[in-house]
Amino acid sequence: MKKIGRGFWLAAGALILWAIWDGWRYAGADRSLSSYYEGAGLLQQLVHHPLVWALGKVLLGGLLLFAGWKQGKSGKGVAARTAITGLVSLAVLGTWGVSMYCVTAVAAEYAAARYLAAYEDYASTLAERNAAPWLGKGHDLTYKNYDIARIWAAVEEGGHANSFQTYRAAGEETGGFLKLPDRDRAWSAAAVYDGEGNLLACSWEDFFTFEYLTEEQWNRREERSRNNARALFDRAKLTQAGREIVQDGSLSLDARALRLTGSFDGVELIPRTVEAIDWEMFDEALRARGSGSYTVSGLVQDSGLPWISLYEDPEAVASEGEVITLYSDWFDVCYEQPSPGFFYQGNGYDGLDTLVSELGPRLAGGWKRMARYEGLDLILPSVNYCMEVDGELRYSPYYHGREDSGTVWVYTVSAVYCSPWRTAGEELWQVYLLTFLLAVGLILLVRARVQRCLIKPVRQVGEAMGSGDSRSWKNVEDVWMWREGRVLREELRNWSDRMGMQSNEITRLNTALEYAREAEENRRQMTSSIAHELKTPLAVIHSYAEGLKEHAAEEKRDKYIDVILSETERIDGMVLEMLDLSRLEAGRVKLSRDDVSILALTKSIFERLEAQARAKDLRISFDVPEEVTVVADESRIAQVIENFAANAVQYTPEGGRITVRIKNSKGKTSFAIENESPPLPEEALHKVWDTFYRADESRSGRGTGLGLAIAKHIIELHGGQCSVRNTVSGVEFRFTI
Repeated sequence: MKKIGRGFWLAAGALILWAIWDGWRYAGADRSLSSYYEGAGLLQQLVHHPLVWALGKVLLGGLLLFAGWKQGKSGKGVAARTAITGLVSLAVLGTWGVSMYCVTAVAAEYAAARYLAAYEDYASTLAERNAAPWLGKGHDLTYKNYDIARIWAAVEEGGHANSFQTYRAAGEETGGFLKLPDRDRAWSAAAVYDGEGNLLACSWEDFFTFEYLTEEQWNRREERSRNNARALFDRAKLTQAGREIVQDGSLSLDARALRLTGSFDGVELIPRTVEAIDWEMFDEALRARGSGSYTVSGLVQDSGLPWISLYEDPEAVASEGEVITLYSDWFDVCYEQPSPGFFYQGNGYDGLDTLVSELGPRLAGGWKRMARYEGLDLILPSVNYCMEVDGELRYSPYYHGREDSGTVWVYTVSAVYCSPWRTAGEELWQVYLLTFLLAVGLILLVRARVQRCLIKPVRQVGEAMGSGDSRSWKNVEDVWMWREGRVLREELRNWSDRMGMQSNEITRLNTALEYAREAEENRRQMTSSIAHELKTPLAVIHSYAEGLKEHAAEEKRDKYIDVILSETERIDGMVLEMLDLSRLEAGRVKLSRDDVSILALTKSIFERLEAQARAKDLRISFDVPEEVTVVADESRIAQVIENFAANAVQYTPEGGRITVRIKNSKGKTSFAIENESPPLPEEALHKVWDTFYRADESRSGRGTGLGLAIAKHIIELHGGQCSVRNTVSGVEFRFTI
């Protein structure tokens, strides 16, 4: 353990202390890991769970200690840049973390205040908005199921508290320093019970509420009967269109009319099918109709608008049961999004519906304070009682079960789950990001400054001393800014001068030695190549001379003499090419300057090769868009073109094609000969211009291997260059002057 550096110990210790804090916070809430994850949202709960955070920090601390041990064991130690980066990062990010914690704590307090103001007595809000103005007012005598419909409306609204408090139109400013989200980050559930604690309606049931019109009323083009009904449904049997409309609570915004088919008992409909008229299609039909009064039923019938299927359950009604069709132009849906699991008073709950189901019957006996913080979460149960006192209905969150408190008709129970800390985190994410980027920028700035003014000079000193290269010190004048660096550089200058002198002397000697070796190797290679090229013709001459010496027959003597003369001419040509190449390499060749027609010169050369080309049935074509004339040494350019042309004729297979291209571009003349043949190997493309090089010895013919080397030197003397490349159909040789 002594091999682990102090920096690793400090970083790992900070992480472990942080993990202990998370563990203490987890233990203080009296939570068990297994029960906490009952229900949905497992991955999200894991990400936010303090015990998981603690375990992750312990693991990270262990990895840091292991990395420190490995580094200590290797004996290399910590690099200065790594150590400085780590220490600066620890200081800056530690300060940033503490600052962000304080800012988040303040923002969480404001978020908690908003949640408490909005939802601490949410049950009273639901009762006052949906029941108080209408319940018990006698409307039930005029309109069917009117009072129970107000209860349905209360639980429907109580199932999505997040849309109640802070919902704003898109783009509406909040007027604060931080932009608040369009909706509260809150989940809710609500239920209504009678005075005996029996459940009347709850938000975790999925149902449509609607003012229904019978088929006769619909056909008579009536509207809003104010007769109410409810249709419970199974969300698994929603169609794709129904799921898209219902799950975001926008049914009344996306649909303009409903048609429900099923079994109806006067209060509740068991739906077999539910269909809707699309609001946009209805709106288009309304605009097309023009001004004037209308009813929804009349416009739907007149325009022939199609019904969109939202729900299908063919088995909902028995085959012998009576099936009726109801219509509605005033409706809503209760479709609660399940809340995450949470803890309340030490007990784990899968969701808010479980908590409300448990609290509902117990609250029949009277009110008690129930709001409670649970770690990062805030649980806000509430209740509102509808009581008859002196013949009047009164609504109050307070009921103590005494006789003078009145008789409870119904009471509303709600629960809201929210997290002020997570809300603060979501509201501050831009602040987190901006300040974190500033912190990272500060770390990088300090790191770059130390790297430039201290670490880089020291590293360059070490590298220079290790390599013995004194020239590197000429490029670091601007780096030596701090006093220690300048002193180090001054003390090292004399050493670098001495090393430079020694290095120069060694370089001079090595260069001379390398030049001598290269010259010797070139001499040996030239001698070997010349001997190889002369060996074959000399052997032929020797063989036929021996034949003459043995008094060959008269008819053979002339043939022997012709062969000997041919081989001596070949040797003479080879020697002349060698002398020519030697003069070209030495630069002792004087070029004449003539106006040369490249096309005419090329055609004359191919005329001399016509017999060879005809023997192989070759096709020769010219791609010359215009007459091209250059100022050059005509004989030397002819020598180059003849070499290219002879090679093309020699290596093109029978029946092949040779293409000559000549063009002027940007003041330069380009000449290329492409012949159909197998492509050259990659090695040959680089060595084809070398002396005595042949790509294929087996079919090299009687050439010396000097032609392309001579051609290259001639073109370079004209200020041009040669190139070779493989094409789709063969090989192309080119020169540009």
